Amino acid sequence: MVQPLNDLPHDIKLRLVEAATLLFAEKGFDGVGLREIASAAHANSAMVAYHFGGKEGLYLAVLRAGFERCPSQVAQLAPIPLPSHPQAKELALKGIQDHIRVFVDELLMRDCDPLMKASSSLLMRELAVGGPFLEELNRDFMLPYFTHLRDCVRILRPDWGEMETLYAMAAIHGSAMIYKFIPAIIKLNAGSAFPPDSVSLSRFLTDHTLRALGVAPQGA
Repeated sequence: MVQPLNDLPHDIKLRLVEAATLLFAEKGFDGVGLREIASAAHANSAMVAYHFGGKEGLYLAVLRAGFERCPSQVAQLAPIPLPSHPQAKELALKGIQDHIRVFVDELLMRDCDPLMKASSSLLMRELAVGGPFLEELNRDFMLPYFTHLRDCVRILRPDWGEMETLYAMAAIHGSAMIYKFIPAIIKLNAGSAFPPDSVSLSRFLTDHTLRALGVAPQGA
């Protein structure tokens, strides 16, 4: 659990990142100035240039810190073998089940405290607008999600081309991410059924995905 800002140790760089996370999430990049961030962090605004090279550098540090607070579980999953492996299909089937489980866990965990929620909001904004730091964030943090899921789908549906594989990946990730993009409208219509718990959501999405891929276990 991330400590509240007032209880943090006297680390100016960390204080600046966490204050900026909350303010950028509330007001956007253009809506907050360096003096306001520095004041919230109990620091001098000159420290932003010293530690981060300026406002854009601070914003990038904020985005990176959001990933670092919640390290990717997908990157820790067992690698998917080549299609020629004798157990490729079984391992890909387990891989896609594990992928959905940890992806859902990560999405729901990102709202566990104000800093995590703010980081999640900033990341969703960056993904939606295709900001200037997206290539770096993809390379350093998001690529394992793409490659692991792609390798699973390619084994389970070798008859599909690249676009069909991409459509399937977007549908799998999108069906979970919708809870992050439009939670207010879901809650308005679902009432007490929202937010879902990670176990029931991942179980449903896994069943839905396997059926859509045409690889649901017999009798399921």
